[in-house]
Amino acid sequence: MSDLPGLHARATKLILALRAGLGRLESLEHGEGPGDPVLLARDLQQKLAELQRISRELDSSWRMALVRQQTAKHDVWKRKVEQVSDEADCLRQSLDRFGGRQDARQREAADREELMARAEVGRQVKDAMDEEAAVMGHVTRSRRMMAEMFEQGGSILANMSQNRERIKRAQRKMLDVLNSVGMGESVLRMIERRHRADVYLALGG
Repeated sequence: MSDLPGLHARATKLILALRAGLGRLESLEHGEGPGDPVLLARDLQQKLAELQRISRELDSSWRMALVRQQTAKHDVWKRKVEQVSDEADCLRQSLDRFGGRQDARQREAADREELMARAEVGRQVKDAMDEEAAVMGHVTRSRRMMAEMFEQGGSILANMSQNRERIKRAQRKMLDVLNSVGMGESVLRMIERRHRADVYLALGG
């Protein structure tokens, strides 16, 4: 009987502390006031464990007192012991609900981080693909320009070759004409020298 009042007083003190702590924990969950809700929840879990231990001791002491007939108010103490036990269960459920919400928040945060990481990887892959596509575009344009240059160069060389053949044919025809009128290659070379001299004089001598 002598242990019952002391145990009950300790249990009542812990219950009041846990109630106040749960109220503060709810405020911290909503971002009201400074503090870490996780650290507070750990402290409340320790207090709850102590309350549950005292509740078991209180129940054991009450039953021993009942067997020994050491208390005439066994109904009163029975209600007090049951109230402490019920209160401990209620507080445990409240803390369990907070733990469930905290786990859900942690999973959501982890999911957000994973989604952000995937999005970043996707962005990097897209940037790399865009860069590669740009490089390939430059290479394709360079190849096309080179092909056009080669084609133009080939056309120029072909035209030069055709012009050279025309000049040769004209020279051969001129030589045939000169030969037909009795003029030889020496006369043709003299005419070419005279033509170059006339060009020099025309250009300012």
